[in-house]
Amino acid sequence: MHYRLFLSYLCFNHYATAKSENPLLMASGGSGQIEQTAECVLKLSAKYFVEKKALSGSIVIININSYASTTQQLLLRTIHSGIKYSIMVKDSFYKHANASHFPEKAKNYMLILEEKSELVRNILQLNKLPTWNPLAKAIIFYQLLPGENGETISKRFINELRDYKLLKSIVFIYSPGDVELISYTWAPYSDTNCGGECDAVYILDTCKDSKTTEKNMQKEMFPLNMKKCPLVTYAIVSEPYVMPPVRKLTNTSYTDAYEFQKGGEINLVKLISEFTNMSLIVRISNVPENWGLIYPNGSATGAYGILRNDSVDLVIGDIEVTRTIRKWFHPTVSYTQDEMTWCVPKSAQASTWNNLVIIFQWTTWLATLMIIIIMGLLFHYIYYIENYKKVTKFPTISMLYTFSMLLGWGASFTPKSATFRILIFAWLFFGMIMSISYESFLRTFLMHPRYEKQISSETDLIQSGIPLGGRAIYRSYFETNNASSFYLYRKYISTSFSEGIKRAALDRNFAVVASRRQAEYQDQKLGKGEQLLYCFKEGSNLYKYGVVLLTRRWFPLLLRFNNIIRSVSENGLIDKWNQELFIHTVGVDGTSNIVPLGMQHLLGAFMFIGIMYAASVVVFLGEVFLSVLKHRAYKPSVRRFKLI
Repeated sequence: MHYRLFLSYLCFNHYATAKSENPLLMASGGSGQIEQTAECVLKLSAKYFVEKKALSGSIVIININSYASTTQQLLLRTIHSGIKYSIMVKDSFYKHANASHFPEKAKNYMLILEEKSELVRNILQLNKLPTWNPLAKAIIFYQLLPGENGETISKRFINELRDYKLLKSIVFIYSPGDVELISYTWAPYSDTNCGGECDAVYILDTCKDSKTTEKNMQKEMFPLNMKKCPLVTYAIVSEPYVMPPVRKLTNTSYTDAYEFQKGGEINLVKLISEFTNMSLIVRISNVPENWGLIYPNGSATGAYGILRNDSVDLVIGDIEVTRTIRKWFHPTVSYTQDEMTWCVPKSAQASTWNNLVIIFQWTTWLATLMIIIIMGLLFHYIYYIENYKKVTKFPTISMLYTFSMLLGWGASFTPKSATFRILIFAWLFFGMIMSISYESFLRTFLMHPRYEKQISSETDLIQSGIPLGGRAIYRSYFETNNASSFYLYRKYISTSFSEGIKRAALDRNFAVVASRRQAEYQDQKLGKGEQLLYCFKEGSNLYKYGVVLLTRRWFPLLLRFNNIIRSVSENGLIDKWNQELFIHTVGVDGTSNIVPLGMQHLLGAFMFIGIMYAASVVVFLGEVFLSVLKHRAYKPSVRRFKLI
């Protein structure tokens, strides 16, 4: 359609009533005056509309009653004379039809008023349209009635527009007595005003006989130097984005204002306030994690509720942009990315009593044992032959010598043949390799403890059967049709982030949905250098999201804030702040993460020596018992001789 090609709107709202008609709008007489006034309106609007375009590329919306006045006809004729446009005729007395098919926002508004009371009704119609944009330029045309003052009327109109967040406003006042059009405007941010009510206006231009005269240059509505105007921010403590406050402030009108020193987002808003020369005020709730809820009708609780009623300018604290948040608020550009994932207790250390055995696989141990037996028997046979069978027939000593050589100890073999010497040399070489390998692996096992199987996927999580949950707003993520998500949705326990993290890290019986950066920070804080949590790897994330600062709807400084955030992000300051916080958090109390070697690490060795000692005692007692039995069984026969 033709109107989709246009980039901005110019809205002309005209009303006429039967009781009190404005002389300019009457159909009889004064046509030359009306033409000159229309030319003045056209010239001044062309000067002050956005992008220096009055009606070019705009849609003209004219609100009329059932008749067309002379002014309307002349105004349309003037516009038609050299500018292309599209016209939409509306009447604010009637409900507007559905216009959701037109998504673009207006850049310019113009309202022609006959009575002062009509302004609010016109705005109420405009702000229900999908094209509503309080950041657009708004121009009001009004003709003074006898006894009215142009400056007073301008301030009234500007304040009524301000109530609907239209700050870029200019008022065209036509004085019938002087036959002159005067344009008034104001400075919402100045030495004496910080976006409050308009108490002073100044003249931009005058126009008479179709000739314009500039009186003052238009001041910046939102100057670069905000001259210490307050930037009221509501913070939710979300380490490391927003660290806890250090003290309460008593020199402000807010009872919940605190001083913050650390945190990535704290540093960011401080930098923004320095760039814009604003006075930063950071408020905080007594309720932890008081983000609040947003309901379908737009009402909200917690921090969202405070931002919804325009009590603050910003809300910070690891804000994740959702469709609902975009509908009711205006977030800044994303300054960093975070990941929403599952965090579970880190797997416990595996038992250490078998450290001496598990170094090699059982097949290696079995092969080694068989080789020891074979080599021991072979050494004993050769040694027995070389000593002409004058040594013991039992291979016990040879077995011990063979095992001693494997461990790198000494042995008292005295080989006489070259074959025996070569076999002993080969065995010593084999024993050296096995001993070094065993010792190396033993050191590795002692320095790097083993752990039980780690829960690292949703499948493992479901099979483990441990309780799971997180903040209530994340539960809806699992409300899908697949079986695993349905199980997680059904078992999901709504809890606060801090409680979920503590249960997972300290109680070791909970899986929590958490921001990766927040979970890692809490892990370092609670573990004091020791890892207590395991967060699923990136491939098993629930999703990634952009972290933003959340401003109130139609916040006029949003564009400038976005430019500052982009500059800070591109220069790497945000990453630097995050890294510094993580670096300084680990081992903050001097706790070392190197655990001294304890009994549990060498339990296998003590168990082995205890078993061997017990076996030695049993063998010793057995030998004693056998010796006693043998002594009792041997009784020398006594023969008696009879003397004759």
